[in-house]
Amino acid sequence: MTAIVFLVLLAVAVGQCDALLQARQGFLKHYNVRLRSALPLAAYRGGFSIFPGWTDDEQAGNASVPAALTAAPTTLAAEARTMVGRGIPRRARLSMENPQIRAHADLLEYQQTTVAASVGLSADRIAYRFKYSQNGFSASLTPLQARRLRRHAAVAAVQESREVQRLTTDSPTFLGMGSSGSLWSSNGGQSKAGDGMVIAVVDTGIWPEHPSFSDSGFSSTKPAGWTGKCDTTTDFKCNNKVIGARAMYAGFTENNGAPDLSADWLSPRDSQGHGTWCAGASAGNKDVSMAGGKASGMAPAARLAIYKVFWTKASGRNTASTTDVMAAIDQAVADGADVISLSLGTMDPTATYFDDVPLLYANLAGVFVAFAAGNSGSPKGTNFDTYRQIANFAPFYLTVGASSILRDGAVLPKADNLSSSAILSTYPMASAAPEIASFSSAGPLCRPWTDASSAQATNSILKPDVVGPGVKLYAAAPGKTVGETGTYSQKSGTSMATPHLAGIGALILQKYPTWSPAQVMSAIMTTAVTSNTDDSNIKDVDGNTATPWEMGQGHVYPPKVLDPGLTYDARAAYYMNFLAGQSLKQAKLEFPNARLVRMPPRNLNRASISVSRLKGTLTVSRLVTNVAGSESTYKVKIKAPKGVSVTVSPKKFTIAAGQRLKYVVTLTVKTPSKDFQFGSLTWKDGDGHSVRSVLAIQPVAT
Repeated sequence: MTAIVFLVLLAVAVGQCDALLQARQGFLKHYNVRLRSALPLAAYRGGFSIFPGWTDDEQAGNASVPAALTAAPTTLAAEARTMVGRGIPRRARLSMENPQIRAHADLLEYQQTTVAASVGLSADRIAYRFKYSQNGFSASLTPLQARRLRRHAAVAAVQESREVQRLTTDSPTFLGMGSSGSLWSSNGGQSKAGDGMVIAVVDTGIWPEHPSFSDSGFSSTKPAGWTGKCDTTTDFKCNNKVIGARAMYAGFTENNGAPDLSADWLSPRDSQGHGTWCAGASAGNKDVSMAGGKASGMAPAARLAIYKVFWTKASGRNTASTTDVMAAIDQAVADGADVISLSLGTMDPTATYFDDVPLLYANLAGVFVAFAAGNSGSPKGTNFDTYRQIANFAPFYLTVGASSILRDGAVLPKADNLSSSAILSTYPMASAAPEIASFSSAGPLCRPWTDASSAQATNSILKPDVVGPGVKLYAAAPGKTVGETGTYSQKSGTSMATPHLAGIGALILQKYPTWSPAQVMSAIMTTAVTSNTDDSNIKDVDGNTATPWEMGQGHVYPPKVLDPGLTYDARAAYYMNFLAGQSLKQAKLEFPNARLVRMPPRNLNRASISVSRLKGTLTVSRLVTNVAGSESTYKVKIKAPKGVSVTVSPKKFTIAAGQRLKYVVTLTVKTPSKDFQFGSLTWKDGDGHSVRSVLAIQPVAT
């Protein structure tokens, strides 16, 4: 034992000398290290027997754990138990009051410390420890340490921290939030809409004195199981509306030095206005007076948890690091947030689905995530000849594009037909809305993949998922000095559309607390509309009919999201096998004890169906769940994409309440094309349900 301790101390000492030398030479860079030796708490289902060969004391953290880290990782429970949102309430399942959760958290910390020490990294050099949405840590490393960690048997990924950018009002009326039978009225009225929900906003902070965040009428009793804290300072404090706030800057500081406090506060207080705006749009209080009318967030009775990750450099530029963003996501899951709103992105053309594994675990923890699509615009054409950039494109979260709205009292039509980044200070309002914003990022993705099959697989996931209001909208804005109540500002961007969908997601979870994030996404997507206020097809800014690559399933239509009829649910195995289909080697590193099967991306159980480079004939399967509360009979209506034959089996089915049923779609190329062609598949019953799936197919010659 003495020899082992000596060797560990020697490794740390040697590594520290190496780090000191290279730091002086400017070689240190900040990295995020994800381990593969045990699953994070979001996927943990309890019980110590999952660590074969370890004694109870070792597993409980009461004895020295083997340093080799060779024990099998936590396995996910049986299929029926991996349905997210089922069984034990999420906050209770992740509570540190549970001794098994505490023991597993101790195990994760031990593993992180041991792996770090193996390359000479002492525990005090670890900037963040991730335990909920991933098992890992962040730290500044030398090139040698980074290489050694990439080769470590217990390491799944080593990612250099990257810079993150912001992707930057009468929208409740336009969305029909207050109409009879609406999303608000179905949750007890506007004053109760969002009650019990916590929306986490990862952004530039918040201006807590703003009337949109007053806690008048809010109970001092926090939502059950909420464990978040407030970083109280001389310039910032929380209240019964803003119940959690964190200032997260370790990653920023490692990359840029200390924030410029002449232009910012070292607290959750917002100096930029972006986070305050997003918090107001998602959960701002109801009927707050402003010039020209009254303002309200989507879920006005929800509480807010703020995670400030954007800071000002000495150069004056306000930015964030992926390290702080991941730490904020991990903390939000730990604190008990129901929804996370992310109006940011790296715009990194080399990004892959595996970069978003922490958000997969947030999904498995039952947290709904709304993520901005990006502001890189929508070049013309639907093939791979034009480079396009969707900032956030994984299927574990809802990717949100932006549209315009009208402010004359018009509301979205009840239509279900389908037709085939900079913040803007001026933008022409459409005569009919919604209209796809010129800056809203569109697909298909065309990235510098190393092989054609990677691009093909990526474009078999249609993104964005939906669009929402994001052009020239007013919401809360900061004041100039601490104590001022703040004002209102007008902004445009997919940043602005995203908190709308975050708030709508919170209202769905308020009504159906056992629904999984996949079901929330499904309800939003299948009920989206493709017609605007004059009953014509939604257009882009040039007057052309918008395609699914620009608007996904369509524009969010809140009056229908609580009664979708059928939902497309997804289990842990779906997502893991989807990732195995992208890279089996990397998936085995991420999920080493899972029984992985390479799933074609087209078979991931989600509302939209996209197939890149379809040759000949292939089949696509989907599994629907009846959430209507009663038995119903559905018939399919098909609008085939040009040049493609589409058949569905069965064409008709009767499904009991709560029952799941599989159907198969057969696609056959009739006329090849280099472009994607669009159509739809809609299941209708006699009770008014219309469950629509976009078909985005690229038929090519064999």
